[in-house]
Amino acid sequence: MKATKKTQYALRALIVLAKTKKDPLSLRVIAKKEGISFDYLEKIFSCLEKKGLVISKRGAFGGYLLAKKSSKITLKDIFNAVEEPIELVECLKKNCPLDSTCRAINAWKKVNKKMEETFSSVKLSDLLD
Repeated sequence: MKATKKTQYALRALIVLAKTKKDPLSLRVIAKKEGISFDYLEKIFSCLEKKGLVISKRGAFGGYLLAKKSSKITLKDIFNAVEEPIELVECLKKNCPLDSTCRAINAWKKVNKKMEETFSSVKLSDLLD
């Protein structure tokens, strides 16, 4: 498992939004501030909005806001909004034909569970200082 640029950019953009607090920020402002392509950021925010992490405000003073408090958004939420679910090895994604006989699967499941717990424990608000 590797966090892609998409996840990295989503996290950086959400940190910018979280620091802004009340006023909506345009994607152009966020893109410029973080050195991210506007078009790519637009695609990322579409995913974030679908998963309920951000809301958009239309109009002259429009832009994006967090849909909930930064203390309620986890790294797992962000990752799952823009990527596939967190799975360390391919065989965890679907029913593996070797699941009942594979001695390694339990180790992978244990490590994957710890990784998910860690991603769930890191809140956006933890990254603001």
